[in-house]
Amino acid sequence: MKKYLLSTLAVVGILACTTAVSAETLPGPYFVGEAGMGLGRKDNKESGIFGVGLGYHVNDFMRADMTIGYRPWGKIDFDDDEADLWSVPVMFNAYAKYPISRSFDIYGMGGLGLSYNKTKSITNASGKSRTEFAWTVGAGIDYYVNECWSVDLGYRYTDLGQARVSGKEGYTGQGKKDVRSNDIKLSLRYYF
Repeated sequence: MKKYLLSTLAVVGILACTTAVSAETLPGPYFVGEAGMGLGRKDNKESGIFGVGLGYHVNDFMRADMTIGYRPWGKIDFDDDEADLWSVPVMFNAYAKYPISRSFDIYGMGGLGLSYNKTKSITNASGKSRTEFAWTVGAGIDYYVNECWSVDLGYRYTDLGQARVSGKEGYTGQGKKDVRSNDIKLSLRYYF
């Protein structure tokens, strides 16, 4: 039932906004949904990326948003063993944009926030939950579909702090590992 309701709302929203529009006409608040892939670095594996947020399109050259995400990493390598890992980052992001045509912008971005990183127990170590400082930088391109919708394809380097385990007797692996990734994200924004 929920998926039918969401699909219907999306179709109505698209039909209600049918004219092509330039970025200049869009200042105001927006809702953002995003999905993508995080290509893990060193010890952590690949991850799906899912998130939602609220933002404000200030003018032709700037926008900002706050997002909450979910990253089911799968595994992170703690030397002797691999632990399951998932993260929930909350980020405050700012975007510096430059219009390159009527419907396209390029941008650079940076974000700061917190990430809740949780590991599950492995053979000789107990899993731990910890909230860590997180940051991200990146770049991308926006396409303004019409006066209600825009699409964003971007790259981000993301550092979500560390994941940790608590070693039991006989554990010889490390107790903490960095959680970092190269992210490719596709975002859809709805202006209201």
